[in-house]
Amino acid sequence: MHKAVIFDKDGTLLDFDATWNEAVGAAFDQISDQKARMQAAELFGYDLNRRCVLPQSAFVSETSDVTDELVADLIDIGAFKQTLNEASRRTVVANKGARETLESLLRRGWRLAVATNDSELLAIEHLETLGWERLFTSIKGFDSGHGAKPGPGMVIAAAEDCDALDGLYLMVGDSVHDILAGKAAGAITVAIGSHPAALELADHKIDQLGDLLEIVESL
Repeated sequence: MHKAVIFDKDGTLLDFDATWNEAVGAAFDQISDQKARMQAAELFGYDLNRRCVLPQSAFVSETSDVTDELVADLIDIGAFKQTLNEASRRTVVANKGARETLESLLRRGWRLAVATNDSELLAIEHLETLGWERLFTSIKGFDSGHGAKPGPGMVIAAAEDCDALDGLYLMVGDSVHDILAGKAAGAITVAIGSHPAALELADHKIDQLGDLLEIVESL
């Protein structure tokens, strides 16, 4: 039996704005029909002028399938996704203190996992880009066969992969979906960032990933 920390990816392990704002912009830049581009950006929740994903965008917490469906009638979604994903591999940026925190948890005997509403393949590619793939026992996406957050399936599956289901496992995330998924899966929940509802729901709150070490020491 082991202990595990299961992380959301975007906004938790990765700096969401740095990783995605320009990557999404690059995908919209490829749309030649100006009217379609403007309509799709509005539905997506992207500000074309400020080149940023808006806080209320489905892209922040829903699966990529959900976001795709919002704009699929307006644009070539295959080309859009290809550009978006390729760009994100170039722009991927870790959150402050992420690598040091992950390595410190491993030294303390914790196993690590990812549970993201992004695809499993892109999650693996992002971790490989950062040189982190060897740190994780389990990587689950919305398409891994366990459902998406806020459902508990991928969190439970990740804990099981880490042999921690009958032991101690945490779910760390920045959105309400993350915290609800963690709670439904029986995890101790930790909210990172500034989302008021996520902070209110979670068992613990942290400002940055390094603060997680104090929490695991107290368990």
